[in-house]
Order: sequence, then C-alpha cells, then structure tokens
Amino acid sequence: MSFVVYDPRGGTVTVAPALARRPRSLAGLTLGVLENGKEQADVILGRAAELLARDGVTPVFARKPSFSRIAPREVLEQLKACDIVITGLGG
Repeated sequence: MSFVVYDPRGGTVTVAPALARRPRSLAGLTLGVLENGKEQADVILGRAAELLARDGVTPVFARKPSFSRIAPREVLEQLKACDIVITGLGG
C-alpha cells in the first residue's frame, strides 16, 4: 500500500508507510483514546472504548484542547505509554 502526499508548495511524493503489527489479542493491553474536542467525539470514542474493553483492554482517555491543533506534549506523552491508540472525529 502506498499514499500520494501533495505538497501545497507544489509537487507530490509517494510514500509507503510501515504499518504497526496488529496484536494477536487485546487482552491485557492499555488502550489510549484520544478525543479531539468536536461535538459527540467523546460519546463515539467512549462507546468504542466500552466495546473494546469487552476484549480485555484498559482504556486511558486523553483530550486535545482543540480539534484544529496538535495534541500538547503532555497528552502525547500520556498516549506513548499505551499499547494501542484510537482517535476519531465527532460531529
């Protein structure tokens, strides 16, 4: 799989990212849940975490102060301690 990245300054680059290995099981893993601050994102991601917890993960919730900004360093540090991380957009 590869992606074409468009540079707003002109030109393109084709990249083939290395995908993370999928765990064989979620049991015992720590799940980072990054909520972006958009409407209903907390509800959507909360439900996803609830469903994944049935498979044995322990969720850790983190929140960006704004959907339009990068997550602060302390939020990223918190998520680095997790085995897997999910994020998504709200309404």
